Amino acid sequence: MIYDISVITMLTLFLFSFVVLIRWILKKFFKINIPNLSRIRIVVVSLLSGLLIVGLGYQFRTSAQKRMDEQSESKAAIESSKKARAKSESKAAIESSKKARAKSESKAAIESSKKARAKSESKAAIESSKKARAKSESKATIESSKKAKTKKPKQPKQQYKNIETIFNMHSIKYLSNRRIFAKGAGVVLRNFKVIDFGADKMKQYHVLIAPKNASHTYFLLVFGDDLYKGRITYDSRITVFGSLNGKSRINDSQINSGIAQRYAGKRVILVLIDKIQVKN
Repeated sequence: MIYDISVITMLTLFLFSFVVLIRWILKKFFKINIPNLSRIRIVVVSLLSGLLIVGLGYQFRTSAQKRMDEQSESKAAIESSKKARAKSESKAAIESSKKARAKSESKAAIESSKKARAKSESKAAIESSKKARAKSESKATIESSKKAKTKKPKQPKQQYKNIETIFNMHSIKYLSNRRIFAKGAGVVLRNFKVIDFGADKMKQYHVLIAPKNASHTYFLLVFGDDLYKGRITYDSRITVFGSLNGKSRINDSQINSGIAQRYAGKRVILVLIDKIQVKN
């Protein structure tokens, strides 16, 4: 608005000066006087001419300005659209990045969980295997121990010699311990008869036996139920696998176990027993 007023004022002054100049030129050079053209009329004419010119100029300026404004608005709209689209794309990219990262983290968490579970299951399987193996070994040990306990002792693989072919049954009780030890290893006393027997508080049998053809040559057997659990009578026949352990005499221990008093002090040959067999 201020711009338009300034333009009108300048055009009015210009026109006024132009008209005054024309009047002077006409009067001075051409001797033409225009008496009715007063200053007020000149100003009014100049003002109206200025307004007309400004109006026409404004009309043309308005059309051009409209086109410029439209172009500017179009350009601004395009810029705004670009900015909005760039902003939208940026937001979409950020969202996509967030989703991708969340998906990646979720996938990584799942993989980590799977690995942890697999590791845990593997560890549990190893522990279970160890326990099962330990249990199996323990069971095998128990079974082996049971078999070892319940398994009957086999006849020794050692070759036992008949004592009656090595020693004289009548004179053996007079031999030295050295000779008895030297020849009395790995012998068998076969079908000796029971002379007397007893048992002590430790559940040890004390059995006095003699060969059939030398009833006054005594051999003393001391053994527990780990070697024999059956019954022994005066009619029993005993076969002993073992070794001779020198000479001794019937003492209070044998008497207290149940052997008759009449055998106290009698010479006996001691026997270390590997295996014993009893026939009743």
